[in-house]
Amino acid sequence: MRSNIRNLIIVAVCIAVLGGALLTLKLTGNDQAASSSVSSTASIELVSKKSEDVVSMNVVNQKGSYTLVPVKTPAASSKASSGSSSAASGGTEPTYTVKELGGCPINTSSTESVVKNGFSLVASKNLGTVSNLEEYGLKNPQATVKVQFRDGSSYDYKIGRASATDSASYYMCGLDSDHVYIVSVDQGLLESPTYFVSTNILAVNNTAASSASGASENNFTKITLSGSNYPKPITFSVYQTGLKISSPANYTADSSKLDSLKTDLATLTADSVEAVNPDADALKKYGFDSPTAVVKYTVNGADYTLTAGAKDGADYYVMLGGVNVVYKVASTSIQSWALGNLFDLRDKQLVGANIESVKSITVDAGSGENVLNVTRTKDEKQSTEDKAYYNYKVTGNGGKALDYDTNFRNFFVKLVNINILENAEEKPSGQPVLTVKFQYYDGAADTFEFYKSGDRRYTAVVNGQVFGIVTQDDMDSVTAGITALESGKAVS
Repeated sequence: MRSNIRNLIIVAVCIAVLGGALLTLKLTGNDQAASSSVSSTASIELVSKKSEDVVSMNVVNQKGSYTLVPVKTPAASSKASSGSSSAASGGTEPTYTVKELGGCPINTSSTESVVKNGFSLVASKNLGTVSNLEEYGLKNPQATVKVQFRDGSSYDYKIGRASATDSASYYMCGLDSDHVYIVSVDQGLLESPTYFVSTNILAVNNTAASSASGASENNFTKITLSGSNYPKPITFSVYQTGLKISSPANYTADSSKLDSLKTDLATLTADSVEAVNPDADALKKYGFDSPTAVVKYTVNGADYTLTAGAKDGADYYVMLGGVNVVYKVASTSIQSWALGNLFDLRDKQLVGANIESVKSITVDAGSGENVLNVTRTKDEKQSTEDKAYYNYKVTGNGGKALDYDTNFRNFFVKLVNINILENAEEKPSGQPVLTVKFQYYDGAADTFEFYKSGDRRYTAVVNGQVFGIVTQDDMDSVTAGITALESGKAVS
């Protein structure tokens, strides 16, 4: 009986010693006691630390090298000096940056993932001591990792080739060890430093407007487009309550194109990071010595600059002012500002007046002037303190009363429906074949002249400025409409 009890005690002690040895394996050279035949499919924790204990993580791999360090904050500094961890004090997990990429926007989710998975590797299998590290890709490893902890200890290891049985796992061992484990590693351990640069180039949000009114619409006050794609720089400036093209000439902007432009300038995400801290030769290589387009703009009181360099397939190289990173961006993401032109950005509607603002219209089709005078009287029943409503009447040549509600409105629609077909820059010689003059109730005036410029083509000139080409159909519609209106016939 005593002999049996003694044997059981000896077996228990042996099991405890062996189990303790397996649980406390360190990735150093002092693991010769572990047998090469030892293996396990259970998770094996290789180090017992917390992420806030990490002072630095240096990685050297086949694509370069980098060092991850905690982001220093006043709160973090005080905790470090007192030796307390963020977890112990109820704080949040620390964030990490790449020491070599100072000034670059860092994807902290990626750095945190690498640190979290890199300092506390958990092995799925313990292969024990091996005779030939080269068989496991550990003689010339894919990556060497050195982790320094706050208590002065370190955790250094090598990553070899992918496991023969699981391509998602890798062989690893201590830096000065031949004891091999199979582990899952974060992809970032095998990547270059640019892996950690954030691809979120820009995200503008009008927080002031959002907090004041619940809306978050961005307030653009100026946009200037230049570069090789814009031989004549284009500037949008504030006019009344919105933006209008003010250079190289005054034009109303196409509202949908302007909305797309503002949307693309508020948010931009890259497909990838091409280079960090490029030198002059690299900038020339990526086309920034003669950029495709440069857009400088002011939104919510802040100034921004985006530059599109050379094209690479369906993408362009892009840089944000003040950030020394070359991104690769899909052309569809920058088309509104990098690949447009003046004509695309313009409103194609020639006459933009509101019918209720018109006091008179004079139409000269070459056979004499047709003068349409509009009078209005205030509708006292409908009018309010905030808005006045009017009743309108129109007379034609000789003061003849004409139909306002149907015929005049339909004729006005014909004028409004004149659209620019294509761009034009030179004013043809000779006299206009059609002239339309508007007088408005606010005292302003517009003059539209149309010159013959080709087969069924006319050049439209507005207040002396060449606007573009319109068609013969538009001219015929206006001349037929004024004839019908003056004669009292229906204008369709």
